[in-house]
Order: sequence, then C-alpha cells, then structure tokens
Amino acid sequence: MKKYKIGIIGYGGFGKFLHHWWSKLENVEIVAIADHGHHTKESADFKVYDNWKDLIEDPDVDIVSIVTPPALHAEMAIAAMKAGKHVLLEKPVAVTEATARQILEVQRQTGMVITVDHMIRYNPIIQLLKQLGKDGTLGKLRHAVVNNYAQDASLPIDHWFWDEALAGGILVEHGVHFFDIVNALSGQSFTEVCGQSDSRNDKQRDRVAAMVKYDDGLIAHYYHAFSGPGLFEQTTIALAYDLARVEIEGWIPLKGTVKALVNASVKDRLKQLPGWKIIRSESLASADDASRPEGWGGSEISGKDVRFGGVAYDVEEMISATFEIPKTKGEVYGQCVQSIMSDLIRKIENDDHKLAITIEDAVVALQTALLATGEFD
Repeated sequence: MKKYKIGIIGYGGFGKFLHHWWSKLENVEIVAIADHGHHTKESADFKVYDNWKDLIEDPDVDIVSIVTPPALHAEMAIAAMKAGKHVLLEKPVAVTEATARQILEVQRQTGMVITVDHMIRYNPIIQLLKQLGKDGTLGKLRHAVVNNYAQDASLPIDHWFWDEALAGGILVEHGVHFFDIVNALSGQSFTEVCGQSDSRNDKQRDRVAAMVKYDDGLIAHYYHAFSGPGLFEQTTIALAYDLARVEIEGWIPLKGTVKALVNASVKDRLKQLPGWKIIRSESLASADDASRPEGWGGSEISGKDVRFGGVAYDVEEMISATFEIPKTKGEVYGQCVQSIMSDLIRKIENDDHKLAITIEDAVVALQTALLATGEFD
C-alpha cells in the first residue's frame, strides 16, 4: 500500500484539525507545513516552510492541502497542479468565477486530481438522504430552508473573514457548504437567485440571505448570521419532500426528525438513517384530515392515491421518528475530512472513480453564492 505524503498550506485551527485526523489514516503521512503566521515550530516529523511556494516544489509532497483565506486559493491551487501535485482545496473553490474557471482549465491541462473540501457530502445522514432523493423514495423535494446562526466570538472586526475582497463574504466563504448540500440532495440546477443582507457597521456584513429557484421546481431559502455567542449557535436544514418533512440539526449534521407518509418499502429505507427510532405511528385508514375545521366536512383517506402536486403515491401509514449519529461533532467532522482525503486518493489511483464532490460541483456552489451576493449593494 502506497503512503501518500501531504503538505498543508495554512496551519491555523483548521489546518491543525486536518493534520490530527489525516495522521490517523494508514496510507497518509503529513510531511510538510507552510505557514507565515508562525502557528507551528520546527518538528522532526515534518518540514516547516515560511513560503508556500517552497512547499509545492518539495519533491516529497504528493498532495497539497490548501487551508488559507479564499482569495489565495486559485493562485495556490494552480501553482500546485503545475508543479505536479494533486490538490485538496479548502472551500470556497475561489472568490470569483473567473479564477475558479482558471483552476478548471489548469486541471484539464495538467491532469492532476483536485477536489474541494465540501466534506459535508460525506456525512452519513446527507449520504442516505441523497440516495433516497435520487431513488425518488420520498417523492420530489419541493422546499428547503437553511437557517445558520453562527458565532462571531472568534471573529474580531479586523479578522480576514470580514474582508469581502479576501473572503468573498458570508455566502461565498461559508454559505457554499449549504448551496452544495441542497444541490447534492436535490440533483437540481439553479435557474434564479436573489439575495439580501444587513450590516452592523461598514466593515461587518453579518447577516445574509438567499432564495434560489431550481429547474425541477425546488425553492430554497438560505439565512446565515454570524452575530452571536458560540453557546447559542444553531443550524437547521428543513427539507419538504412530497412524502416526508425532514429537519436536520447541526452544521455538521448529527441528528434530526422525520414525519413521513410511508408504505412498507419507504419505511424500510428510512430505517437506514443512523439511530432511527419511530416515536409515533398511525394508519392512514384511521387518520383524521385536520386541514378542515369541524363542520366543514372531512375528506376520506383511503391510504391509496394520496396526491402531491398532482402526483399519486401509494402509502398506508404516517410516522414520526428521530435519528442521530451516536458520535461527537468532532468525531463526525474528523471522519468526513478523512473520507474526502480517502476519496481523493481513490481518484488518484483510479481515474474512473467518481469523486463524491467534484471541482465542477464546487464551482456551481460558488456561482450560486456570487449571484446572491451580487444583489447586496
């Protein structure tokens, strides 16, 4: 088994997190770090470079991980590929569509493998819901709502996060994760995008929103606020399918709830969600239609031919359930970044392998974020 040698550019908190989890993989070795912020010291275990260009010229490095502010991504990724290195690039892929397309062009020219760290695609909850959506198990996905209330305690006014020339703004720097999740879950392409924002001062645009219409009818709403304490962080993703209402908790998805209309086959598929537990079940033959008040006149529910948007579904039961991954946020996050590195290596070893997140996927998420951001001013 070949051991791939990794060089990490950028060694703040997330760079250290990647180092910690990747060092647990048997076929990976961290051999070099480049960081101008003096976040690390000389070590017998890896080389330390002050200049990132020296790291990408290091003949021992097979894969370059780029963990820097977004405006630096394109230059570094392009230089790494031209130096014959494969690349795992932190999201967003870039801060402009033009520089993202330059990355695509250099990848085609060099043939090097590159992916972007939209690692939430590797979360087991997202993976199963993606497959259920692809199979049509839950019917069509009609509506998605993302609410992300994030902390700003570690983001002082002079932090690069607030510099939109360097970071791209909240929807570009962070929101791309959620545009990509909905893209993955729905399999649809955006057709219309609009955005709104609010700023606490002339340097901190701290609340942003986007609404996106997709080509098969999905409408999605996204809201991100970086304006509160860490102890009050909350992220939810609500998904309205024809046959299910799913709410996921955590920006690293960890748990959630489901209310669904099911038959035996749909019920069996939903059992694959981690920690699945049904808390209520009711036969549709005996269920009441509460959509009409007393005296209005009810409607019979036969358990057959239940319709959404004119589409008929054969269902027999309504269930409410919970699901939860029995691990900590750190463990799930760590295993996701391990999975994306393993996926990249599989692609390096087998060109026919399809990455779970491609560079093209990352560009689409960026395009959506840029269209919404372009409407702010």
